[in-house]
Amino acid sequence: MSKNQVSFLFIALFLTGCQTNIAPSESHPLQEKAPESGSKSVSAEITPEIDVPDVKKTTIISSEERKSRAAERLTLSLIAQGEDALSADRLLTPEDDNANLYFQAALGRDPGNFKATQGIAAIVDVYTQWAWDAARNRDYIQSARYLEYARSVNPEDPVIVEMTSRVKDLKAKRERTAKVVSKKSEPKEPQVGQYLLPETLFSLSEDEIIAQIQPIIDEVAKTEQAIEIYWPNDKQARLIYQIINSRVTAFRVRAMTYHRADYMVELKQD
Repeated sequence: MSKNQVSFLFIALFLTGCQTNIAPSESHPLQEKAPESGSKSVSAEITPEIDVPDVKKTTIISSEERKSRAAERLTLSLIAQGEDALSADRLLTPEDDNANLYFQAALGRDPGNFKATQGIAAIVDVYTQWAWDAARNRDYIQSARYLEYARSVNPEDPVIVEMTSRVKDLKAKRERTAKVVSKKSEPKEPQVGQYLLPETLFSLSEDEIIAQIQPIIDEVAKTEQAIEIYWPNDKQARLIYQIINSRVTAFRVRAMTYHRADYMVELKQD
């Protein structure tokens, strides 16, 4: 056998062996290498931990929230009843169904509650207004009673202090006015040489005016005394002097006028 034939035979045998050992990929697909025993899988390493809720804790929070909401509903109900009573003027009575009772109860449950505080202030406002109306009608006893009711609701409300002062001032002013009117209404007793004239002197006829002044004219003509005229209207005071002086022909009458509402002419000694 020649050398070339031997080489050809060797190559043919080599190729045949290779075809027998390599299996087609379609019949036996490649498998991933299995993880070694004891090692963690890849999926276990990337899976996040799940926070399991505490069932007992969730139940307690829900219970507290329900209690809080129930308390809030009760407070709102008390305020609503107080507003209804206020609109019906049930301020302090009846004993078990009045505005003050409901608003105070709401404040007891929720100190500082805005609507309940407003309700208390509204009751005080009503009573102080009633006190003022009573005082204007001169019913000071009833006025004081209303102010006392207001103090029983909220003794620290400054509106009560202000209204008490207003009522007191009104009463004092009326008493002063009454004294002045009473003093004016008292008839004056003229002294010797004093002549009172009516305030409505110049609403009378000319003859009536002369009749009122004639006694003064006669006395001045007899005694030649000077006169002082006390009259609130200067023009009318001068007119009185002109009437007297024009009817005393023997001399010129001396006179002084004073701007005072005494409605009087007085003869003065020299």
